[in-house]
Amino acid sequence: MAQLKVIVNKLNKRTGPITDFNDKSNIKGAVFKGHIFDAEEKLTNILGKWYCDQNGYYYWGGGISIISLSPINNIPPVANTQAGKAVIVLPKAPPKDLPLNETLCLKVARWMETHFGAKCETAVANTPFTKQLLYAIVCKETAIYIYKWIDEYTPEEILGFCVFDASGDANGTRKAFPKNTAAFVEKYGQTLADKLIKEANKTRAIRGLGPKQWVYAGYGLFQYDLQHILTDQIFFEQKRWYFIDDCMDRVIKELMSKWKNNPNDLFHTIKAYNGSGVMAENYANSVLQFLNWINKGT
Repeated sequence: MAQLKVIVNKLNKRTGPITDFNDKSNIKGAVFKGHIFDAEEKLTNILGKWYCDQNGYYYWGGGISIISLSPINNIPPVANTQAGKAVIVLPKAPPKDLPLNETLCLKVARWMETHFGAKCETAVANTPFTKQLLYAIVCKETAIYIYKWIDEYTPEEILGFCVFDASGDANGTRKAFPKNTAAFVEKYGQTLADKLIKEANKTRAIRGLGPKQWVYAGYGLFQYDLQHILTDQIFFEQKRWYFIDDCMDRVIKELMSKWKNNPNDLFHTIKAYNGSGVMAENYANSVLQFLNWINKGT
């Protein structure tokens, strides 16, 4: 295995090598300049070397450079008692319905470290939290979708795609404001609703779904909830989930507010960040499972 970096603007991801660049039959997506990934050299043909990643996709060697001949784990081990940080505990119970396995969790964490690691480190300075906790929350909140995108879209595009949670309209289970699109329109009007509906439909299209006239409830990598529009309207009006700094600012503020009510208790801080009850407990157990995987780096 080698760690590779894409050096061309766009590099096709294929199900196998080709011998003619005009052959488009086995293209399954693309990666973009600056993307870093692990792959193994498989063969050399008339076009040059071909590399195969852990998912079985092939890449033309002329579009990449070798960073290291052995994969580099971008996530340094973090001790359970890192100075000034919350003690990392194990899940209190085995989490149910994890959206990712360990391999995909680490794939997303490495992507976060590569593209946003420095900013995450800055965001958690002078807090009891680590950047790895932010990665773990992403694994729980949005990685079930974005792990499929990180080899095909730029980080900036993926930030914009993170519009999820149609619970108010899809199944009527939402309790927080707005309970559904009609409640949102009643308070904020159709113009802003249409703006958010347009963003939701962009994401639906990427997911292979048809358009809906629904205002979605979760925005950004950490799924900042639409209920916050009552005190933070600018985030939604100006589509601030497109910007990682804004996303991290909100998640840190939320975590800090919960930490103040649950000092030195990471489990209950994470639980309160999500809500209350059995589902929130499972949320906390899931995040802690991801966090322990990430800290092990295996």
